[in-house]
Amino acid sequence: MGATLKYTVLRLGLFVLCLAALSALGARGWLALAVAAVLSVLLSLVLLRRQREEMAARLQQRVEGRLQPGQPGATSARAKARFEKSRFARGVESDNAAEDDPR
Repeated sequence: MGATLKYTVLRLGLFVLCLAALSALGARGWLALAVAAVLSVLLSLVLLRRQREEMAARLQQRVEGRLQPGQPGATSARAKARFEKSRFARGVESDNAAEDDPR
């Protein structure tokens, strides 16, 4: 199972467990859904830290692989050239230059 799918399934499982617990306590309707959503987010921050970090690392590897030619998942030279010429890429370069300026 991929890291992203695993994390998503565990997050949904936490939500369902919170909703079931709130239903057992007598909460109903939109309030139960909202409280279950908030509780599941808070619990996932604590309980699913390892899975979240694993997912983030895998996503970062995929992105880096697409930006560096010759690695698995790398995009074509044409796509890389298009990215380098984009307005976004020029903005990133501008920001990097401003951060490196010793003023």
